[in-house]
Amino acid sequence: MSFIAWNCHGLAQPRAVRFLQEINKQIRPSVIFFSETLVKRNKIEKVCKSLGFGEFYSVDAQGHGGGELALFWKSAGSVVIKSSTQNYIDFEVFNEQVGRWSYTGFYGYPERCRRAESWNLIKELSHRSDLPWCIAGDFNDMVSSDEKRGGRPHPRPLLEGFNQVLLDCGLADLGFVGGKYTWERFRGSAKWVQERLDRGLANKSWNELFPVAEVKVLEISTSDHLMLCISLNRQVYRPREQRFRFENVWIKDSECRNIVQECWNRDSDIVEKMVRCCAKLEEWGGGLIKEIRTQMEICHRDLKRYRSRRDHEGVLSYNKARWEFLRLLEKHEIYWKQRAKQFWLREGDKNSRFFINLRPPGGSIID
Repeated sequence: MSFIAWNCHGLAQPRAVRFLQEINKQIRPSVIFFSETLVKRNKIEKVCKSLGFGEFYSVDAQGHGGGELALFWKSAGSVVIKSSTQNYIDFEVFNEQVGRWSYTGFYGYPERCRRAESWNLIKELSHRSDLPWCIAGDFNDMVSSDEKRGGRPHPRPLLEGFNQVLLDCGLADLGFVGGKYTWERFRGSAKWVQERLDRGLANKSWNELFPVAEVKVLEISTSDHLMLCISLNRQVYRPREQRFRFENVWIKDSECRNIVQECWNRDSDIVEKMVRCCAKLEEWGGGLIKEIRTQMEICHRDLKRYRSRRDHEGVLSYNKARWEFLRLLEKHEIYWKQRAKQFWLREGDKNSRFFINLRPPGGSIID
């Protein structure tokens, strides 16, 4: 069982949705909390459905002083919303194995002059329930000076104030696995700043309920904030092996057209043409999606390697790996859309006509 917290600017942007779909398939989170989505309720609902979540809740933005909050969860009854404001969504989670516990998705005021208001909200939330409690999100606060790199030092009164709140509320930091900094600005420039603003906190009873829980900072993001994944049992999801079928992603490669034309130009009846074509395509493209995944893993390793580099070469390498990952992610999206039977080839597209001509009347050449 896992939960995601992400400060996502522009939740409905195609890249953000594509990124979420990939994360959803890899991790299979039960709940996702978003802050600063900056999109309307109808678009949030559309994203929720595209990810396969059954329920959602959103907090509308007011003016220009911050974005919406949103919450996705899998099924009715597993989550009960208790209260919400522009800064948090407080809810209870029910699990048959462990019972009920409290979870708060939090977004702290970004203005330094309003940090005390954020702290008061945390104190107020801590007294609302006796259940095991976890609070996670973008607090816009840090607990120590080494959680910032670049720019001016973080004011000590703010560090001390946030630490005092955690002490008063009985909250302990859940730590992290992955990148130390969760937010950055001006990457590669003289003004480059990195900070750890996003974290997971929990009280003693929650830590006793989930003693092996961990927070993983995902290294890739389409926002200026990295995503947090709170895993309660550290289980890692691995996709099942799928049987072979024609892959729409093959159409992205010109070699696919060459194979089909070669098979179709030979003298034989239609059945033999299709059988030969299928065999050739299987021989050529059977490992294509595996190659895409391998390249994505390489990009992921490069992103981890270069994320902390501040020299010119490191910045260029990071940006190159990031854009390459997004390109591969687009191909991977085609693969998974086919798995969901969401064929998206556009009518009138040269490649789509080419693909349709491969299908015999009444069915597909490969099922």
